[in-house]
Amino acid sequence: MLPENLLTNFHFGEHNAILYSGAPALHQFLIEYCRISLKSSNEILLILTYCDSIENILNALKDIDSDIESRQKDGSLVIRESAKAYFNLADELVDIMIMIRMLLQRKRKLGKDGLTVMCDMGIFFHKKRIVDLILHETRLSLGSTDDNEVRMICCYEKSHLTLLSQQQKQQILSTHNKVLGF
Repeated sequence: MLPENLLTNFHFGEHNAILYSGAPALHQFLIEYCRISLKSSNEILLILTYCDSIENILNALKDIDSDIESRQKDGSLVIRESAKAYFNLADELVDIMIMIRMLLQRKRKLGKDGLTVMCDMGIFFHKKRIVDLILHETRLSLGSTDDNEVRMICCYEKSHLTLLSQQQKQQILSTHNKVLGF
């Protein structure tokens, strides 16, 4: 699945999943999606990264768009470590909807069409927090993104899914509107 197809197949108001084959594939996908989005869309991008450093993503984005720093300053591009977005200092699961609501306010202020959230879900596997992962995904599927302003894309490394029981895998994947792999 090419990123340009995602712009037409994944819509605002949906909670979707991407299954990828490894960190290089996710990096390439993420940068290509950003390249297409930054050129053709009027949206805020929130990237929650686990297997790629913020610096690495920014360097790659600077190669394709000279306005990356101004996009960061105005808040139309936000990149955070997923560990800090999903867990507080006491290592408790945090509801990222708080961050999403703040970005939706910024979206309205900037006159953007929507907010795309791309989440690398690897942190949950690294921390062995599968119960929290299922809880998080279930919360998102219960209408928290149905306001047609948020396009949620959860990114899962295929090998991580083999660590789950069939029931856990089904619970996670069933919370998404669409699941696509590459």
